[in-house]
Amino acid sequence: MEILSSTLNHIAVLFSFILIGYILKKKNILPDTSGRTLSRLENGIFMPAVVINTFWNNCTAENISRKWIFLVYSTALLLTAIFLAFIISKFLTKDEYLRKVYRFSLSVSNFGFVGTALVQGIYGAESIELFDYLIFTLPLNMFTYSIGIAWLVPSDKGGFSLKSLLNPIFVSLFIGAFLGLFQIPRIRLVDTIISESAACMAPVAMILTGFVIAGYEIKSLLKVKQTYIVAVLRLIVFPTIFVLALRFLNTDSDIIFATLCANAMPLGMNTVIIPSAYGESPQAGASLALVSQAMAAVTVPTMFLIFF
Repeated sequence: MEILSSTLNHIAVLFSFILIGYILKKKNILPDTSGRTLSRLENGIFMPAVVINTFWNNCTAENISRKWIFLVYSTALLLTAIFLAFIISKFLTKDEYLRKVYRFSLSVSNFGFVGTALVQGIYGAESIELFDYLIFTLPLNMFTYSIGIAWLVPSDKGGFSLKSLLNPIFVSLFIGAFLGLFQIPRIRLVDTIISESAACMAPVAMILTGFVIAGYEIKSLLKVKQTYIVAVLRLIVFPTIFVLALRFLNTDSDIIFATLCANAMPLGMNTVIIPSAYGESPQAGASLALVSQAMAAVTVPTMFLIFF
């Protein structure tokens, strides 16, 4: 019940920031270019600060040797989700590009901004639970920033590239791991800067989500029928199957918790940002983001109530 109470409280906080972002856009309090600015701050400073802070505290040789199993389970579940996504997306639309959008959405949820914020809110920014979660999501990050992004780039404008892995979040992971493994002393000024930056991650991510959603007509986003199918599968069906399978295998509860946090989250902004950048319609992605965020307010606490 303690986890459920913390989850409900943090979900309420996150959605309050989404509402703030929505109002900032609708009332023209911030200019249209603010979305890009917030995205750059989130990806370039705040999220990397969370990763560095957590790994600096918890990335020791002992912890790494005990946590490798998180990578095994995470990779297996990711491959299962991708396999199911390929099959299901074929029945959702005949449009090849939209199939890729739905395939990506079914493969991964918003395990980064929302999932990380949730775990951080429940256990704290320097907790071993957050470290476990970040280890668990390593394969998801690798997939998202390589093959996943390549799916969302139109076939005539790009494809898979290893350079996509050289992003601030991945680089910060290696920086944090180095600092932790070699037990580099924490300088007070640097420690404060990193900690304060990490504290901005969740609010800015949610404000950005509300800001992006507010740029579209709500009625049109709610009319996309495939959105509801994808949202139900991603928020309820997939995580339920994964958690039940892990429980049947008597898997460690920490791995089950990480699985639920990584797979029961709403859908992210990549299906909006990437298509927009390459001239494709972002309506399907915006619809997925809006509906899944609204549903998550109910489904996420319910999933924690049922399984924890």
